[in-house]
Amino acid sequence: MSSHRKRLGSAIEAWRARPRPSDQPERERLASLGASSTKPLRLHVGCGPRVLAGWVNIDLAYEPFENYLQYYGDEFYSPSVRGGREEFFAIDVTKGIPLPDNSVDVVFNEDFIEHLNQRDAVAFLAEVLRVLVDGGVHRINTPDLIESMRKHSNFGSGYEGVYFTEWDQHTHLNIMTPSYLEELARLVGYSRFELSSRDQSCAEGMPPEYRPDPADRPESGNIFADLIR
Repeated sequence: MSSHRKRLGSAIEAWRARPRPSDQPERERLASLGASSTKPLRLHVGCGPRVLAGWVNIDLAYEPFENYLQYYGDEFYSPSVRGGREEFFAIDVTKGIPLPDNSVDVVFNEDFIEHLNQRDAVAFLAEVLRVLVDGGVHRINTPDLIESMRKHSNFGSGYEGVYFTEWDQHTHLNIMTPSYLEELARLVGYSRFELSSRDQSCAEGMPPEYRPDPADRPESGNIFADLIR
């Protein structure tokens, strides 16, 4: 991993690991927004400090983007797309998303689902399906276990040849493969699963995909997929 991305990743992980108050007030605030909205919402889950204007941005706690702008820059976080604190919701989505059925048009997350354990990842896929409208898109950008192991491991050396960094250094819990993600998506009930590449979602209006950095892993090292209800 580049020192640039390592500093960003370490800073965000430390911020997320801090003790948190109850998220009930934020859940009630989002529920109120969902009840009053006259059009489907767009969710950016695991947003980190990159809060997007016009989106419901969700993470464990709010962090001012100014502390991280050196990493994002205008290419990935230009002034025109920067959202405010009012568009951020400090919510733990592993405990559910406080929105009605069929109330969300698109859900975007990158380098997020691999940080959930298997139990929570399955529940998250199901909860997103519930809140999506028919034809709604769940855009997932996540590391590819097969590509990572192929590039870095030497399985002929047994234990010593396994690339444990993928779990130990990156704090990943549930790294997927394209076929595994597709099987889970179809099991949960998504009607279509489409693999693509960076910034090639079938949904319009997606933000520029920040991950992966070529200095960290090549584009082929991540899965870019649209899960469609």
